[in-house]
Amino acid sequence: MRGELLFNLTFLGLAAALLAAATRTVMQAAAPGSAWLLVLLVLADTAAFVLLANHLIVRLVLRPVQAAVAAAEAVAGGDYERRAPAAESHEMAALSQALNRMTDQLLDNQQRLADNVRSLDETNRRLLGTERELVEAEKMAGVGRLAAGVAHEIGNPLAALMGYASVLRRRGADPELVGGLESEARRIDRIVRGLLEYARPAPREREPVDANESIRRAVHTLRSQGLLDGIDVVLHLADGLPPLSGSPHLLDQVWVNLLDNARRAMEGRGTITVTTALERYRPERPLPTRRADDPPGISYAHLRRPRAASIRDPHRIDSDTETLRVSVEDTGPGISPEAADKVFDPFFTTRAPGEGTGLGLAIVASTVADFGGRVEVAAAPGGGAAFVLSLPTRRHQS
Repeated sequence: MRGELLFNLTFLGLAAALLAAATRTVMQAAAPGSAWLLVLLVLADTAAFVLLANHLIVRLVLRPVQAAVAAAEAVAGGDYERRAPAAESHEMAALSQALNRMTDQLLDNQQRLADNVRSLDETNRRLLGTERELVEAEKMAGVGRLAAGVAHEIGNPLAALMGYASVLRRRGADPELVGGLESEARRIDRIVRGLLEYARPAPREREPVDANESIRRAVHTLRSQGLLDGIDVVLHLADGLPPLSGSPHLLDQVWVNLLDNARRAMEGRGTITVTTALERYRPERPLPTRRADDPPGISYAHLRRPRAASIRDPHRIDSDTETLRVSVEDTGPGISPEAADKVFDPFFTTRAPGEGTGLGLAIVASTVADFGGRVEVAAAPGGGAAFVLSLPTRRHQS
């Protein structure tokens, strides 16, 4: 650019010198009193010099600089496809190329940052999963120790107590008192069994489990015990469902606990609707992918992910996972939002003292976790409670 400017300015200087020589010649040949002609020639000479110099400066300096500034502002505003145009002069062309290389390097660095953030996000998810497993393991270990101690301290005296009650009945003791004694002894036995069931370690050997058949077995078991008398059980079970992976016995226990919980909530009168369907899992509360000022391709979702993962965390299962969705709805009084937050905690119950141990739904949550799924409680369309389970299929886990 410097060479071109010097060449063009030299050319303008020579042109000005020639114009001055021509002016001198014209003035010598002109009549006296024509000074105004000299003024016009000087003005014309100056105007031509200024116009040509301005053209050179605009073409070689101002226009390329303005184009480079516009490109830089566009990139700063988020238009990462914008590039500075090529310039005529060598220096301005080098400036445009340097600016474009800087933009390309910026995009490359952003892509690397996006890859690193995605890697950190995945690492964070795994750490949260490990944390959840450690918390669950510690909780199970604590409850297991408690259950073992309770079973040891209460089991033998309880068996003796029930034996004495049987002896009293044979000896003609008051049947009402003996019945009450046996009823309370059986309740203690159910508590101990519930503790042992909740603390039972997950089975190492997994096998295919037909969820529909498991639900039918649970309904048959409760009907054979007369517990569903007065209850209308409606089954909407989809055909051709892929199997789950886990223990059939534990899954049967899930449906038994949910059906019995619904029966008790309805006080023995009402309708229970069980629905199964295959779906691609979609979290109810999708994680935000980016902020307004995030660079393109970069997600800070790991910073917004819940720090305390739980069986009810909607992001416990990866989006688009093939899952079996099972809903168990009743026509009972429903469940309050306050109780919904605690309903899966061990020993939490909304029933009157003596009517429940508060372990049924805790066992449900523990088993759902073993199957790699999640469980949620919400209001049913009919006004009762709806327990919704999302369980990954066996072919997804294999």
